[in-house]
Amino acid sequence: MRTLITWIVALSLWAYAHIAVAGIWDFFIDEGVHLVVSDPYVEMRTGPGRGFPIFHVIEKGEKLHLFKKRTDWFKTETANGVVGWVKRDHLTKTLGLSGEEVTFTTPGQQDFMDRRLEFGFLGGDFDGAESLTTYAAFHLTSNISAELKYTQTFSPIANNKLRAFNMVHSPFPSWRISPFVTVGRGKIDISPSSSLVQSEERQNSLYTVGGGAFIYISRRFLGRIEYNKHTLLTQRAANDEIEEWKAGFSVFF
Repeated sequence: MRTLITWIVALSLWAYAHIAVAGIWDFFIDEGVHLVVSDPYVEMRTGPGRGFPIFHVIEKGEKLHLFKKRTDWFKTETANGVVGWVKRDHLTKTLGLSGEEVTFTTPGQQDFMDRRLEFGFLGGDFDGAESLTTYAAFHLTSNISAELKYTQTFSPIANNKLRAFNMVHSPFPSWRISPFVTVGRGKIDISPSSSLVQSEERQNSLYTVGGGAFIYISRRFLGRIEYNKHTLLTQRAANDEIEEWKAGFSVFF
Protein backbone atom coordinates (compact mmCIF):
# COMPACT_ATOMS: atom_id res chain seq x y z
CA MET A 1 0.00 0.00 0.00
CA ARG A 2 2.84 2.36 0.84
CA THR A 3 4.38 1.80 -2.58
CA LEU A 4 1.06 2.55 -4.28
CA ILE A 5 0.50 5.75 -2.29
CA THR A 6 4.06 6.90 -3.04
CA TRP A 7 3.48 6.24 -6.73
CA ILE A 8 0.19 8.17 -6.73
CA VAL A 9 1.71 11.14 -4.87
CA ALA A 10 4.62 11.23 -7.31
CA LEU A 11 2.22 11.06 -10.25
CA SER A 12 0.10 13.85 -8.78
CA LEU A 13 3.09 16.12 -8.28
CA TRP A 14 4.28 15.41 -11.80
CA ALA A 15 0.81 16.06 -13.20
CA TYR A 16 0.41 19.38 -11.39
CA ALA A 17 3.91 20.43 -12.45
CA HIS A 18 3.09 19.67 -16.05
CA ILE A 19 -0.25 21.45 -15.80
CA ALA A 20 1.49 24.53 -14.42
CA VAL A 21 4.00 24.49 -17.28
CA ALA A 22 1.28 23.86 -19.87
CA GLY A 23 -0.67 26.86 -18.67
CA ILE A 24 -3.63 26.04 -16.44
CA TRP A 25 -2.50 29.04 -14.47
CA ASP A 26 -0.57 32.07 -15.75
CA PHE A 27 2.63 30.84 -17.23
CA PHE A 28 5.78 31.84 -19.04
CA ILE A 29 7.18 29.96 -22.01
CA ASP A 30 9.96 30.62 -24.50
CA GLU A 31 8.35 31.30 -27.87
CA GLY A 32 11.53 32.27 -29.72
CA VAL A 33 9.52 33.81 -32.60
CA HIS A 34 10.84 36.59 -34.86
CA LEU A 35 8.32 38.78 -36.68
CA VAL A 36 7.98 41.83 -38.91
CA VAL A 37 5.13 44.22 -38.09
CA SER A 38 2.74 44.62 -41.03
CA ASP A 39 0.13 46.78 -39.24
CA PRO A 40 0.53 50.58 -39.26
CA TYR A 41 1.63 50.35 -35.63
CA VAL A 42 1.55 48.09 -32.54
CA GLU A 43 1.26 49.41 -28.99
CA MET A 44 3.70 48.19 -26.37
CA ARG A 45 2.83 48.23 -22.67
CA THR A 46 4.91 47.98 -19.53
CA GLY A 47 3.14 44.82 -18.36
CA PRO A 48 0.88 41.95 -19.51
CA GLY A 49 -2.52 43.66 -19.25
CA ARG A 50 -4.60 46.61 -20.37
CA GLY A 51 -4.10 48.20 -16.96
CA PHE A 52 -0.43 48.80 -17.74
CA PRO A 53 0.43 52.04 -19.57
CA ILE A 54 1.48 52.26 -23.21
CA PHE A 55 5.08 53.50 -23.34
CA HIS A 56 6.18 52.70 -26.88
CA VAL A 57 4.69 52.34 -30.36
CA ILE A 58 6.20 49.85 -32.80
CA GLU A 59 5.98 51.05 -36.39
CA LYS A 60 5.24 49.10 -39.55
CA GLY A 61 8.26 47.21 -40.88
CA GLU A 62 10.01 46.91 -37.49
CA LYS A 63 11.36 43.52 -36.43
CA LEU A 64 10.24 41.93 -33.17
CA HIS A 65 11.42 39.03 -31.04
CA LEU A 66 8.75 37.30 -28.96
CA PHE A 67 10.39 35.38 -26.15
CA LYS A 68 7.91 35.12 -23.28
CA LYS A 69 4.19 34.65 -22.99
CA ARG A 70 1.68 35.18 -20.24
CA THR A 71 -1.94 34.29 -21.06
CA ASP A 72 -2.70 36.39 -24.19
CA TRP A 73 0.29 38.73 -23.87
CA PHE A 74 3.77 38.39 -25.35
CA LYS A 75 6.92 39.88 -23.91
CA THR A 76 8.58 41.48 -26.90
CA GLU A 77 11.92 43.08 -27.80
CA THR A 78 12.38 45.38 -30.77
CA ALA A 79 15.50 45.53 -32.95
CA ASN A 80 16.48 48.67 -30.99
CA GLY A 81 16.34 46.80 -27.67
CA VAL A 82 13.02 48.17 -26.37
CA VAL A 83 11.34 45.51 -24.21
CA GLY A 84 7.64 45.48 -23.36
CA TRP A 85 4.37 43.57 -23.64
CA VAL A 86 2.10 43.27 -26.69
CA LYS A 87 -1.37 41.73 -26.80
CA ARG A 88 -1.65 38.67 -29.00
CA ASP A 89 -4.63 40.11 -30.93
CA HIS A 90 -2.40 42.95 -32.17
CA LEU A 91 0.03 40.52 -33.81
CA THR A 92 -2.40 38.60 -36.04
CA LYS A 93 -1.25 40.40 -39.21
CA THR A 94 2.48 40.21 -38.55
CA LEU A 95 4.74 38.15 -40.80
CA GLY A 96 7.82 36.01 -40.33
CA LEU A 97 11.23 37.27 -41.41
CA SER A 98 10.82 35.49 -44.76
CA GLY A 99 7.36 36.97 -45.35
CA GLU A 100 5.41 33.87 -44.27
CA GLU A 101 2.30 34.07 -42.11
CA VAL A 102 2.89 33.20 -38.46
CA THR A 103 0.33 31.10 -36.59
CA PHE A 104 0.26 31.32 -32.80
CA THR A 105 -0.75 28.08 -31.12
CA THR A 106 -1.52 27.30 -27.51
CA PRO A 107 -2.67 24.05 -25.94
CA GLY A 108 -6.42 23.88 -26.26
CA GLN A 109 -9.34 21.77 -27.33
CA GLN A 110 -7.68 20.89 -30.64
CA ASP A 111 -4.76 19.49 -28.64
CA PHE A 112 -7.30 17.48 -26.64
CA MET A 113 -8.57 15.96 -29.88
CA ASP A 114 -5.05 15.37 -31.23
CA ARG A 115 -3.48 14.05 -28.01
CA ARG A 116 -1.20 11.04 -28.23
CA LEU A 117 -0.08 10.29 -24.66
CA GLU A 118 -2.27 10.52 -21.57
CA PHE A 119 -1.56 9.83 -17.89
CA GLY A 120 -3.92 9.98 -14.96
CA PHE A 121 -5.32 8.53 -11.80
CA LEU A 122 -8.83 7.80 -10.56
CA GLY A 123 -10.51 6.83 -7.33
CA GLY A 124 -13.81 5.09 -6.75
CA ASP A 125 -15.78 2.05 -5.65
CA PHE A 126 -14.85 -1.50 -6.63
CA ASP A 127 -17.70 -3.81 -5.57
CA GLY A 128 -18.03 -1.96 -2.26
CA ALA A 129 -14.29 -1.51 -1.66
CA GLU A 130 -12.32 1.70 -2.08
CA SER A 131 -10.10 1.69 -5.15
CA LEU A 132 -7.27 3.70 -6.67
CA THR A 133 -6.26 3.47 -10.33
CA THR A 134 -3.34 4.79 -12.32
CA TYR A 135 -3.22 4.50 -16.09
CA ALA A 136 -1.26 5.39 -19.19
CA ALA A 137 -2.84 5.64 -22.63
CA PHE A 138 -1.55 5.90 -26.17
CA HIS A 139 -3.99 7.33 -28.71
CA LEU A 140 -3.76 5.47 -32.01
CA THR A 141 -6.29 7.80 -33.65
CA SER A 142 -8.59 10.57 -32.40
CA ASN A 143 -11.21 7.86 -31.73
CA ILE A 144 -9.22 4.88 -30.49
CA SER A 145 -6.67 4.49 -27.71
CA ALA A 146 -4.87 1.66 -25.91
CA GLU A 147 -4.52 1.79 -22.12
CA LEU A 148 -2.53 0.07 -19.42
CA LYS A 149 -4.20 0.25 -16.00
CA TYR A 150 -3.21 -0.67 -12.48
CA THR A 151 -5.87 -0.72 -9.75
CA GLN A 152 -5.60 -1.54 -6.05
CA THR A 153 -8.60 -1.98 -3.78
CA PHE A 154 -8.79 -1.64 -0.01
CA SER A 155 -11.35 -3.23 2.32
CA PRO A 156 -11.41 -5.10 5.67
CA ILE A 157 -12.09 -8.33 3.77
CA ALA A 158 -9.48 -8.27 1.02
CA ASN A 159 -6.96 -6.10 -0.80
CA ASN A 160 -6.90 -6.77 -4.52
CA LYS A 161 -4.54 -5.79 -7.32
CA LEU A 162 -5.78 -5.55 -10.90
CA ARG A 163 -3.63 -5.17 -14.01
CA ALA A 164 -5.42 -4.68 -17.31
CA PHE A 165 -5.04 -3.77 -20.96
CA ASN A 166 -8.01 -1.89 -22.43
CA MET A 167 -9.07 -0.50 -25.79
CA VAL A 168 -11.12 2.70 -25.68
CA HIS A 169 -13.36 4.08 -28.42
CA SER A 170 -14.55 7.72 -28.38
CA PRO A 171 -17.18 8.20 -31.12
CA PHE A 172 -17.30 12.00 -30.72
CA PRO A 173 -13.73 13.17 -29.94
CA SER A 174 -14.51 16.81 -30.79
CA TRP A 175 -17.08 17.15 -28.00
CA ARG A 176 -15.98 18.90 -24.83
CA ILE A 177 -17.71 16.11 -22.89
CA SER A 178 -16.70 13.13 -24.99
CA PRO A 179 -18.33 9.75 -24.21
CA PHE A 180 -16.38 6.54 -24.64
CA VAL A 181 -16.79 2.77 -24.45
CA THR A 182 -14.07 0.37 -23.37
CA VAL A 183 -13.28 -3.35 -23.50
CA GLY A 184 -10.33 -5.06 -21.93
CA ARG A 185 -8.69 -8.02 -20.36
CA GLY A 186 -6.48 -8.46 -17.33
CA LYS A 187 -5.51 -10.29 -14.15
CA ILE A 188 -6.63 -9.74 -10.58
CA ASP A 189 -4.69 -10.86 -7.49
CA ILE A 190 -7.08 -11.43 -4.57
CA SER A 191 -5.50 -11.26 -1.11
CA PRO A 192 -8.03 -12.03 1.65
CA SER A 193 -7.46 -10.55 5.11
CA SER A 194 -6.06 -13.44 7.17
CA SER A 195 -7.65 -12.13 10.38
CA LEU A 196 -11.15 -12.36 8.91
CA VAL A 197 -11.08 -14.90 6.12
CA GLN A 198 -9.14 -18.16 6.14
CA SER A 199 -8.50 -18.39 2.43
CA GLU A 200 -5.49 -18.59 0.16
CA GLU A 201 -4.45 -15.83 -2.16
CA ARG A 202 -5.52 -16.46 -5.73
CA GLN A 203 -5.27 -14.98 -9.19
CA ASN A 204 -8.06 -14.80 -11.73
CA SER A 205 -8.31 -13.66 -15.31
CA LEU A 206 -11.00 -11.14 -16.07
CA TYR A 207 -12.76 -9.41 -18.93
CA THR A 208 -14.02 -5.84 -18.76
CA VAL A 209 -16.66 -3.85 -20.59
CA GLY A 210 -17.53 -0.30 -19.62
CA GLY A 211 -18.10 3.27 -20.59
CA GLY A 212 -17.76 6.82 -19.39
CA ALA A 213 -16.77 10.28 -20.52
CA PHE A 214 -13.71 12.47 -20.90
CA ILE A 215 -14.35 16.05 -19.81
CA TYR A 216 -12.01 18.58 -21.38
CA ILE A 217 -11.29 21.27 -18.78
CA SER A 218 -8.48 23.50 -20.05
CA ARG A 219 -5.08 23.41 -21.72
CA ARG A 220 -3.73 19.85 -21.16
CA PHE A 221 -6.02 18.93 -18.28
CA LEU A 222 -9.08 16.69 -18.48
CA GLY A 223 -11.47 14.91 -16.14
CA ARG A 224 -12.68 11.35 -16.50
CA ILE A 225 -15.66 9.42 -15.13
CA GLU A 226 -16.08 5.73 -15.77
CA TYR A 227 -18.20 2.65 -15.10
CA ASN A 228 -16.84 -0.88 -15.62
CA LYS A 229 -18.35 -4.33 -15.33
CA HIS A 230 -15.71 -7.00 -14.72
CA THR A 231 -16.27 -10.72 -15.28
CA LEU A 232 -13.87 -12.84 -13.22
CA LEU A 233 -13.18 -16.27 -14.68
CA THR A 234 -13.28 -18.76 -11.81
CA GLN A 235 -13.11 -22.55 -11.49
CA ARG A 236 -16.59 -22.61 -10.02
CA ALA A 237 -19.78 -23.29 -11.96
CA ALA A 238 -20.48 -19.56 -12.30
CA ASN A 239 -18.13 -16.66 -12.89
CA ASP A 240 -18.08 -13.60 -10.62
CA GLU A 241 -19.30 -10.22 -11.83
CA ILE A 242 -18.00 -7.01 -10.26
CA GLU A 243 -19.18 -3.45 -10.82
CA GLU A 244 -16.79 -0.51 -10.55
CA TRP A 245 -17.37 3.26 -10.53
CA LYS A 246 -14.53 5.77 -10.55
CA ALA A 247 -13.57 9.33 -11.42
CA GLY A 248 -10.35 11.29 -11.62
CA PHE A 249 -8.19 13.55 -13.75
CA SER A 250 -5.48 13.23 -16.39
CA VAL A 251 -2.90 15.24 -18.29
CA PHE A 252 -2.09 14.70 -21.94
CA PHE A 253 0.55 15.53 -24.54
